Amino acid sequence: MTFISISRSPKKLLRNFLLAFLIIFAVRLKLSKQKEAAAGRAAEVTDEPRVEVLGNRAALRVKPKTEQWALEMEEVPLESVDLEEVGLRLEERRSEIRRRCERFLTSEELQEAPNSREFLINKDYGLVWCNVFKAASSTWLYNFLLLAGISKKVIERSRTSPVEVARTKAYPRPSVEELRAFVASANATSFLIVREPFQRLLSAFRDKIEANHQAHYRSLRCHIQTKVGRRSRRGVDCQPTFPEFVDYLLEERAKGHAPNEHWAPYYSFCSPCQVAFDYVLRFESLSQEEAFLVAKFHSGGGSGLSVCGRGVDYETATRHYFSQLSEARLLALYAIYKRDFEIFGYDATPYFDYAKDS
Repeated sequence: MTFISISRSPKKLLRNFLLAFLIIFAVRLKLSKQKEAAAGRAAEVTDEPRVEVLGNRAALRVKPKTEQWALEMEEVPLESVDLEEVGLRLEERRSEIRRRCERFLTSEELQEAPNSREFLINKDYGLVWCNVFKAASSTWLYNFLLLAGISKKVIERSRTSPVEVARTKAYPRPSVEELRAFVASANATSFLIVREPFQRLLSAFRDKIEANHQAHYRSLRCHIQTKVGRRSRRGVDCQPTFPEFVDYLLEERAKGHAPNEHWAPYYSFCSPCQVAFDYVLRFESLSQEEAFLVAKFHSGGGSGLSVCGRGVDYETATRHYFSQLSEARLLALYAIYKRDFEIFGYDATPYFDYAKDS
């Protein structure tokens, strides 16, 4: 028995070894395939946008949202853009904004110093941008951080807001003199993205006030709600209504307090009548106009920019919220954003059709 046991042991060991090897090989093969599949999916998500310029047309493919804080980044389909047509549109808009500034602002206001603190200047790429919050701001903050050489890993792992990352690591707030000198330089390209004022305001309300996922705004939400005599239950976040939020804005304006950057009027926030922006993009036609800007930047050696496509109909949402306002309250609110409507050619008429007194 001893002889048989000794003679068979090497065979058993060999068989067990081969079996174990095959199992390990099969597991590794499966894991390898899963890893390749995951890498493929990640590549689809994280590939940078590609701009193919053919004559005066550009084909743009955009990456979808990957960063949690980049709430405004989203996927848009491959789109062909007539670069020449969009360029003419932007040039005409630039001239029209200049005419409206001269029409709606006094000569003293036109001579005021620009609000330089809200601008980001990238000297390496010659880009100047004023950050209008709730108008593709997350996307372009992300772009400016990448252009400053800040890695995606650092951006994604940061516990502070992208604005704080930008200001502390790459873009200190420029002085008026620095801004004017850079915008006037031949190699600079300055741009601004604007949005229909009340839709931008509503977006800010829904994101910062109505939703309770932003802990940073909890004290403000409770402050607004307390002002109208309503207190939240213990352990429950405050949730002011849209009319209560509007009353808060009107009261803050009456007191002369500076508004929060997410709903500050951008005619004063970004000084479009004191700074001659090369391009003023509209949020409502952003996919085309960003394609033009990215194609122009791409031809100058830039790469890795993300864009923010929009094709959402906000009519149902705006009707729901603005129908909660009286006409008098809406008129007072319009007074805050009147120049944003006037200078950038937006129409506030539909909102007065929604008002309760209409």
